[in-house]
Amino acid sequence: MATNKNQQRASLGALFWIAFILLVLVVFLANRTTIRSVLDSTGLVEILSDRFGVTERDPELVSPTDSDLPDEVITRLSPDHDTDGSVEDIVEIPPRTVSPPTTETPGPEPRERVVEPPSPPQPVAPTPEPAAPAPSSPRMRETAVYFIRVTDDGRINAVRVTRRVEHNNAPMTETLKTLLKGPTLDELGDGLLNLIPENTRLHSATVQDGVAYLNFNEAFQFNPMGAEGLFAQLQQIIYSTTEFPTVEKVQILIDGKKIQYLGGDGIFIGTPIGREAFG
Repeated sequence: MATNKNQQRASLGALFWIAFILLVLVVFLANRTTIRSVLDSTGLVEILSDRFGVTERDPELVSPTDSDLPDEVITRLSPDHDTDGSVEDIVEIPPRTVSPPTTETPGPEPRERVVEPPSPPQPVAPTPEPAAPAPSSPRMRETAVYFIRVTDDGRINAVRVTRRVEHNNAPMTETLKTLLKGPTLDELGDGLLNLIPENTRLHSATVQDGVAYLNFNEAFQFNPMGAEGLFAQLQQIIYSTTEFPTVEKVQILIDGKKIQYLGGDGIFIGTPIGREAFG
């Protein structure tokens, strides 16, 4: 009798624990959302995982229900099963392997954009000033000038002689300056004279519409030989100037001014004069 009573007590104890465990499971399943939120908010799951190396499981994956567990892990309780009343003697549940959640392979981190500092402005080389044009090489020109020869009977004749003059762009000016220098020694020995006053200087010479405007200094209007000397010096100037094909007549200026008469004897120079004035 005593043995039967012990067996009945053990059976009642086992049934009590089974009912208690089932009650706990039902309460857990009914309130798992609340329990999970409390665990997440307190961080208890992470603490246990870090301390014991336990991976958190989804309650749905480990809920011990008959439809969820394999048949071989459920041991049904029989009246004559030898047990000491502990839960481990009633149900043996092998650990269920839960594959870790897949994690997406992180893509390559975005490369940091390197912004190169702007290069310092390069110094601008100063623009070289345009070089002054090199003076053109002097050119040689063969020209003609006129000197005076006085015959034995006292007549005055203009004699043409040639000169080679060096010039840049004003051959007429250089020709008249050569005329003012007078004849050479050989020409003097041949009886050629220069009747233009010794101190005469040419200020400028320009040509416009066939007229050469010759600007002399004041010494040009005074000739020591009187009227014949003035007439001869005009002939020398006009003949030498009209050797140039662009010149037909000559207008005499004294210090830049047009005067009516040359010298005290009154030779008229108020208008341009050509070769025809000397017959």
